[in-house]
Amino acid sequence: MTVRTERVVVESQGAFIRIRRPAYWLFVACLVYGLLELGRIFSPDYGDIATALWASIAVNAVLAIVFLQILSRLDLFEREPPTVRAAAMAWGGIVAVALAMLANNAALVVLAELADAKWARTWGPAIVGPINEEWLKALGVVMLVLIVREHFDRSIDGLIYGALVGLGFQIVENLTYAVNFATLNPNSDMAGALTVTFTRVLVAAPFSHPLYTGAAGLGIAFFVTQTRRSFSTRLGVMVGLFALALAMHGLWNLPMPPSLPAGLAIPLTYGKGLIILGLFYVLYHFAARAEWRWFVTTMSDEDEAVITTADLTEMRSLHSRRRARKRAQRRWGKHASQLLRQLQHELVSLATLVARDQRRGDRDGDSPDVAAVKRNITAIRAELAQAKGAVAAKK
Repeated sequence: MTVRTERVVVESQGAFIRIRRPAYWLFVACLVYGLLELGRIFSPDYGDIATALWASIAVNAVLAIVFLQILSRLDLFEREPPTVRAAAMAWGGIVAVALAMLANNAALVVLAELADAKWARTWGPAIVGPINEEWLKALGVVMLVLIVREHFDRSIDGLIYGALVGLGFQIVENLTYAVNFATLNPNSDMAGALTVTFTRVLVAAPFSHPLYTGAAGLGIAFFVTQTRRSFSTRLGVMVGLFALALAMHGLWNLPMPPSLPAGLAIPLTYGKGLIILGLFYVLYHFAARAEWRWFVTTMSDEDEAVITTADLTEMRSLHSRRRARKRAQRRWGKHASQLLRQLQHELVSLATLVARDQRRGDRDGDSPDVAAVKRNITAIRAELAQAKGAVAAKK
């Protein structure tokens, strides 16, 4: 049971359609082109491999759900709007994949002419893949900045949206592999599609495109949001993180030496993946610390009746919030834990609204939606105090 609170809707938040912004129409045009290009690739063999393709789609849908759950937990103080998240995935899965296939094929032909076909097949993915694919995916984050700039408040927003672009790319790339292997397998299109699908999902997915583009997106958002820093610092961070994305992608695509014993191939492959995952974790760790500092700074002028020092400490991470709720449930019962969850949600909403007003320069008292959230917090605290008092009276 929770407290009935006032619903607060922030104006212009959540909608991706921006018909007055030229970048939106460029996004739509690229999306249409990508759909036509992917349709051209998938349609010729669809009648023969439809069942295998849909089986691969089902497996990749599970992958998408898992990644979306993880990404929703990475954003500590703001849930990105569904329409903008969908747009990020659409760019990665439709526009970036369609353009990357054209660019990669052309680049591999050039490499084969400069060296030979065997060398191009071996080393091409480690050279061509990162160079072509990373800038196309990063361009999707730039497009989102141009269309919905209001959703890029802090650096971590770029990491989240970049990872979503990468996730879209990963899923549709997996489907293109499934189509290719389904048509090539002489025995069973289902076996061909599912073999490569499970291989890519279980081996490559944890260390793949969401991590690379998340790093690049973090750099783009740092450049856009950290306006108090010098231009050279912001540019250096953005270029450095894009170079890191290229390096992470290149490391994963790096071919194994042909003389390597078969028993070492899998450990070394996962070793490369763990390095990539570790680099991403370090980036996220610093971005999350910056998020918490933003939250503390934004809420520092609020009264103790709104947010206490203990609240600030508990809000530092999802783990600390969950630990606080479990502690409340042990001491005061399940009802108190539910109220604390509701309070934490309202505190996040308040920080977002206060930060918005600060950016606008609104200093003359609380705006109507800020006042509404504060009334919600007061009501929840009153109910929480009653719940604690009722438990204390029974002891």
